[in-house]
Amino acid sequence: MKSKWSKAEIWEWYNARPWISGFNFIPSGAIEGIVYMLQEYDHENAFRDAAKEIALAASLNFNSVRVFLPFYLWRVQHESFLKNLDELLDLLDSYNMTMMPVIFNDCCVPKNQYKEPELGPQPEPEPGYFGGSSVTPFDDDTQGGGVRGYNIIDEPEMEVVAEGYVRELARRYRDDKRILIWNVWNEIGNSGRLSLSVPMMEKVFSWFREEDVSQPLTADVWGAGADHPYGWLNNPGIYHECEEKAIELSDIITFHFYGDYEHARQYIEKLEKYERPLINTEWMHRPYRSIIQTHMPLWKKNNIGSYFFGFVNGKSQFNYVWEFIKKLPDIDTRLWMHDIFYDDFRPYDQEEIETIKECNKNI
Repeated sequence: MKSKWSKAEIWEWYNARPWISGFNFIPSGAIEGIVYMLQEYDHENAFRDAAKEIALAASLNFNSVRVFLPFYLWRVQHESFLKNLDELLDLLDSYNMTMMPVIFNDCCVPKNQYKEPELGPQPEPEPGYFGGSSVTPFDDDTQGGGVRGYNIIDEPEMEVVAEGYVRELARRYRDDKRILIWNVWNEIGNSGRLSLSVPMMEKVFSWFREEDVSQPLTADVWGAGADHPYGWLNNPGIYHECEEKAIELSDIITFHFYGDYEHARQYIEKLEKYERPLINTEWMHRPYRSIIQTHMPLWKKNNIGSYFFGFVNGKSQFNYVWEFIKKLPDIDTRLWMHDIFYDDFRPYDQEEIETIKECNKNI
């Protein structure tokens, strides 16, 4: 079984590659995330539309995307899911772009609101809501209100299914250059879950290592140790024990930070103590003063990989702020939160595009 990469090994891997510059890719036609283009229903048209957005990204010289893979789709449309995932990987590869797949995720709604993704035609969004729906993890209940988010793999009988999913992905893609990094767990401890997912996260890391994947493994830290996410933005680096475990397991340190420039600099100093490469896998939140013009050059200057959140605005309505921050002081909700293009590919802010082009030059 492959062990955790040494510091020397991961730095050799990281330095052999160009600066990582990408974004979290959710097609603009989707509410159900990447399910929209990987499901069987109307796949050809969905893929064609998403391919236009990937071409737009390539024109800005992005070289990677972060994608939340749908465990549900692997279970119910297994063969077509794998076929369509390969098609997406081939598309990215045609533009010299890679993928960071996200395997499991603690950003989830309470059990009484949980439902499986909707297959078939994408529903129309509810106006004004981040994610296109008023049912969201980003509300007062799961941000300190005492209601715990629910994940289908909480069910004991799902462990063997989850293991089959991880091992099949690992065996199929363990030497595939189109896969850059395996993002084992997104935001461990979110939605009031804290350490609930840690035992399963440890198993997923172990399953990947047992399959001897050639790519590094990581789980993001994001601020589960703060009393409230907004407080963490002003004092970054407060970790919960679940995040300490994520850092302990990870070959490369990935983190989320939506805060302002000065606090971003402070956070970099805190993370550099681990002496491993750093990648920010979620950032860019204009109302929180996390913006392209200041932060993208900061990440590049410090050799920190970058995946901001969102790309082309659409049904997921990532331009709207999370519900709980509408109540916070000193937040301008007139600004788009995420996304850099309108649905017709017009830039939200041309200055952002010029900054991206400059940062992505010659990578």
